Amino acid sequence: MSAKTHYKTAREDRISLKQKSAYAVGMLVNNLQAAALPAMVVILNLGLGMDVLWVGLIGAIPRIFDAVSDPLLGYISDNTRTRWGRRRPFIFAGAILAGIIFALMWQLPSGYIDILDKTPIKQHQTIADTETDAVFNDAGGVVLDYSEEAISEASFTFYGPEALATEAGSSMATNLDGFPQVEINVNIPEFDSFHVVFNEAAAINGSAGESYSIQLTEEMSEDGKGNLYKFKLVDLARSTSTGDQTGNETLDIQSLDNISIHLAGLVGTGTATIHSLKLRKSEKFFVTYFWYFMAMSILFFLAYTVFATPFVAFGYEMTPDYHERTRLHAFANTVGQLAWLGVPWFYAIMSSALFRDTVHGARTLAIAVGIIVAVFGIIPAIFLKERQTLEPVKNAGKSIGENMSEFFKGIVTTFKCRPFVKLCGATFLVFNGFQLGMSFSIYVMIYYLFGGNDGDAGKLMGWFGMLTSIATLGVIPLTGWIATKIGKRKTFLITISLSILGYAIKWVGYNPDYPYWLLYAAPFVAFGTGSLFTLMGSMISDVCDYDELETHQRREGVFGAIYWWMVKVGMALAGLLTGILLKVSGFDVALGAAQSENTLFLIRVFDVGIPLLTSVTALWIISTYKLTEGKAYDIRTQLEARRGKVAVADATEN
Repeated sequence: MSAKTHYKTAREDRISLKQKSAYAVGMLVNNLQAAALPAMVVILNLGLGMDVLWVGLIGAIPRIFDAVSDPLLGYISDNTRTRWGRRRPFIFAGAILAGIIFALMWQLPSGYIDILDKTPIKQHQTIADTETDAVFNDAGGVVLDYSEEAISEASFTFYGPEALATEAGSSMATNLDGFPQVEINVNIPEFDSFHVVFNEAAAINGSAGESYSIQLTEEMSEDGKGNLYKFKLVDLARSTSTGDQTGNETLDIQSLDNISIHLAGLVGTGTATIHSLKLRKSEKFFVTYFWYFMAMSILFFLAYTVFATPFVAFGYEMTPDYHERTRLHAFANTVGQLAWLGVPWFYAIMSSALFRDTVHGARTLAIAVGIIVAVFGIIPAIFLKERQTLEPVKNAGKSIGENMSEFFKGIVTTFKCRPFVKLCGATFLVFNGFQLGMSFSIYVMIYYLFGGNDGDAGKLMGWFGMLTSIATLGVIPLTGWIATKIGKRKTFLITISLSILGYAIKWVGYNPDYPYWLLYAAPFVAFGTGSLFTLMGSMISDVCDYDELETHQRREGVFGAIYWWMVKVGMALAGLLTGILLKVSGFDVALGAAQSENTLFLIRVFDVGIPLLTSVTALWIISTYKLTEGKAYDIRTQLEARRGKVAVADATEN
C-alpha cells in the first residue's frame, strides 16, 4: 500500500453537528473538573496556611484512588447493558455527584488572618515617627525608610477589629477568636530588638483594660536570619505602660483596639519592612482540615471517574472513520478549551477585594463550579446516541470472582498493546510535565516577579492562562486539519517541538523588570496542550480497532480508563513532587516576599526545565509509533469483513 494513500470519510461515518455539540459540552465539563482543582488547591497553602508537603500529599493520594477506580469503571461500563445504553447512566450520575462534592469540599474556614493584608482587615493606620511616615507597598507590607540621624526607634500601629469597626463601619469587623498563634515576617537591616504589643480596646483611652506584649530578638527568629518570628498569644506578658490596666487580667483578642510593632536600636540608613503580621489557627486545626480535604478529594475523584471514564470511552466509539475521529476530538476539544479561558483567572478572582480572603473566595467559587458541572454535565447523557454495534455481554451470569478475573486479564492484555503504551507514555510525559511545571508558576509570579504581591501575580497568571487558552482555540482545529493532511504522528512531532520552544521563551520571560514578557511564550506553549488530547483521543480510537482485530473485543472503556489512569498517576506524582520540590527549594509561605535567591532560582528551574525535558522524551517515543493512516484503514477493512460488512471509505492518491 502506498504511503501516500489518503482516504475520504464516507457520509454514513460522519457525526452530526448536534451529536458533536453534545459531546463537546461534556468535554467542557470534563476539562473544568480536571482544571479547577489544581487551580484552586494552591489556596490550601497560600490561603489556608497548610504546609506545602501536606498540600502535595493531598494532590497525590486521592489521585491514586482515582487511578485505581478508572480501569474498574471502564470495565464495568464496557459490560453494562441498559435501556439507556452502557455509558449514559454513569455520565448522568457522575456529573451530579461530582458537582455537589466539589462545592462541599471547599467549604473551609480561614486558617489565618493577616493584619496587614487588604482583606479581611483593611490597611488603616501606620505611625512611624513624628517626622518620618511609613507606607504600604504593593505587596501589602509596611515599609519605612529611615536614617539613624533622624530616627532610632519606630512604631507601626494597626487597628484591631473593634476600633476598625468604629472607624470603617460594622461590615469591617473581623472575628479574631480561635487564632492562638502569631507569625511576624520582618526585614530590618540592623536592630537590637522589637516589641509586639496587643492593646485592648479601652487601654489606650485610659479606661479599664490591659496591654500585653512580647520582646523579640534576632536569636529568637524561626529562620535564624531575623526574618520570621512565631509565638503564641499565651506567651504575651502584661504591660503596664498604657492605660490604667484595670481590666479582667485576661487578653480579649476580639476587643483589641490595635496591635503595634515597636522597633528599637535602628542603626545607619536603611529600610525596615513588616511583610506580614498573621494570627494563625492551632496545629490541630490544620491536621483536622488536612484529613477533611483528603477525604473529600477522594470522594470527588471517585465521582469524577464515574462521569469521565464512560464519557471518554463514548468519544472513542462514535465513529469508525480515521479522519472523522480527529474532527470529532478537534471540535470537542475546541469547545472544551473554553474551560481554560476562565480557570487561569481563578486565583485572581479568589484573591480579589470581592472576598474577605482567598479562602472565602475559594468557598464561593467552588459553589459556582459545582453548579456548572452538575447542570451541564448531564447534557451528553441526555442527547448522545450510542452506536448499535455491540454483541450481548459475554460475562452475564458470571460470579464476582470470574468477572474480576476477566477484568485483570483485560488489563494485562491492554498493557501488551505496544501502540497504546507509547501513547500513554507520551501523554504522561507531555501533560504531567506541563502540570508539574505550572504548579510552580504562581509561586514564581508572586515572589520573583512581583515581590510578594499576589494581586498583580494573579492578574499576570490570568492573562498568561487566557492568552494560552485563546491560542489553544486556534491550535486545536489547526492540529486537526494538519493531521488529516500529513497524519497524526507527524503532526504530534511538529506541535510538541513548538511547545518546547515556548518553554525556552518562558525562561527569558521571567524578568522582574518586564514581567509581561512572559506572555510571548504563551502561544508556543499552547501547541503542546492544545494538540495533545486532540491527537491522542483520535489515535486511541485507532488503537481500539487494532485491539479488536487482535482480541475480538470492543474495549473502549478499559482503554480510555487506563489511558487516563496513566494521566492521573502522573498528576498524583506531580502533586506530590510539587510539595517535595518546594521543600527542596527552601520555600516557606510564612516568609512571604523574603524568600531566598536560591529558592527563587530553583522554582524557576522546576517551572521551565521539567516540562522541557519531558516533552523532548515524548518526541522520541512517538517517533517510533507505527499505526499510520494506511494501517488503520487496513485494520478497519478486516474488521468490517469479519462483521459481514464492507468498508465504505474511498482511497485516493495525494
